[in-house]
Amino acid sequence: MVLDLAAKVIWLCGSFATMNRLSAFVLTLGALSAAAASSPAVAADVMSTYRSEAIPSKVPACDDAAVLGQVEDQFEYGAPRMLEAKLEILEFQGMFEKAYQPQLLNDPYPAANPIERRYCQAKALISDQKWRTVYYVVEYPMGFAAAGDYLGMFSPARAWKAEGCVLGLDEWHVYGANCQSLRRYPPDAAVADYPGFVSKY
Repeated sequence: MVLDLAAKVIWLCGSFATMNRLSAFVLTLGALSAAAASSPAVAADVMSTYRSEAIPSKVPACDDAAVLGQVEDQFEYGAPRMLEAKLEILEFQGMFEKAYQPQLLNDPYPAANPIERRYCQAKALISDQKWRTVYYVVEYPMGFAAAGDYLGMFSPARAWKAEGCVLGLDEWHVYGANCQSLRRYPPDAAVADYPGFVSKY
């Protein structure tokens, strides 16, 4: 009904040689509004077609062993190269989720939020016997082409990726001062009330 009415209005606008495009657009918009007002069910159906929908989560939890393993491997690879010190993470404690952004599907337009992100925080015991705060994020899709959970039968590349920053041990500021890039996120992604919320805006 709405589309038929719009087509008739457009045909009518096309028949007037002197009518400019702006007038045609205004008439079409008015016709669609009138049709929507007269038929709320049709209007709701049309609007639901363009609603953003969250895709089921594909990133593991903050305390997942594979996530912590990736954060640990990243730190132990970077420490001797950036800090010139052979440091290791011996233990994680108090892992919790600080923020979560679902991956959104917004057909027929491009995805409203194409990357799913889970922001986490924990304490880590470093091999220098000091406990330090670790900020880390788990993201999907971040693997090679992100095809499924693994690429091929023998490929170890996961479609999700975890990376972290140990507070006080990022001397090159790879993640900004005080690990800012892993602590900042849009306020609407905040999870409950927790200490240390830092807004991106």
